[in-house]
Amino acid sequence: MSAKTTIRQMLERGEFIWAPCIYDCMSARIAELCGYNAVLISSCELEYSMNGIPAGMYNWEEYIWATERICNSTTLPVIVDGENGGGTPMQVYRNCKRLARAGAMAISIEDTLSGSVAQGYGYMHGRGYMDRELWAANVRAAVDAVKGTDCMIIARTDCKGGGAPQTGSIGRMGGMGLEEAIRRAQMGVEAGAEITMIQNICHADCEAECREIAARVPGYRFYPDLHATDGKPDCTMEQIQEWGFHLVSNHVAMKGAMKGMLEYMRANFANRNTVYSENDEFDEKIGHEFHPFLFEDYVELDKKYTAYENELRARKG
Repeated sequence: MSAKTTIRQMLERGEFIWAPCIYDCMSARIAELCGYNAVLISSCELEYSMNGIPAGMYNWEEYIWATERICNSTTLPVIVDGENGGGTPMQVYRNCKRLARAGAMAISIEDTLSGSVAQGYGYMHGRGYMDRELWAANVRAAVDAVKGTDCMIIARTDCKGGGAPQTGSIGRMGGMGLEEAIRRAQMGVEAGAEITMIQNICHADCEAECREIAARVPGYRFYPDLHATDGKPDCTMEQIQEWGFHLVSNHVAMKGAMKGMLEYMRANFANRNTVYSENDEFDEKIGHEFHPFLFEDYVELDKKYTAYENELRARKG
């Protein structure tokens, strides 16, 4: 499979992009079945799925390997959380070039010194942020790496600090404040990024911050993650768009997968049979047996090549 449209095409025609965070081919396919118009490979969820926690315990070969397979499992455009891209301009250049070739339609490059692929194990306690000049150079390298492709670069800064309490470690890392985050986002645009993302603005009562960002940072703007506080959405899709944002993500796939697996396995284990899981027709698109990918094309190809092989053997005889 390959994307039917690009992130750029969607943005240029004014389509608001809601990209749930996914981590493998299955979760990408489910997002497509549910009607989303894009997906985002979450580095955090990918790390969990590959037993690479804390961050930095898997490498770029594994990351690009996963991106290529996910991009080929869905017709939705795939956004990649590229963390800090490797940390230096030449590493960022090479990794982004390879991610674009793998099929990524957008890649975010952030300014953290921790929580980064092959950059150490400091995500939970934080090692701070690279200086703004190095980060801007990394963004410029990423932009150069994807020139001539359908891929866009997202200049992402995590330096603001604060944020919603449910964001966990990121919310406890402290930061440099909104003014520095806006300046960095502006530098990202100056470096050539068409999309910006300021982390930790996703919390209840975030309208004032969002409107200030929209007024001062040009280009397309990515609202980091939808959250809910005390059972109520922090904001609506309509508000996010009114405040001047064009893309949004949220974490759901891994939590949903874990809940479903726990439910099925606990029931089967308690019942000492598989009646519960096999009789649960939870979705007509999926049915009794879960086949998220259609193999008909491969079956037909196999028949074709088998017939040719048999023909050659018949001639030989």
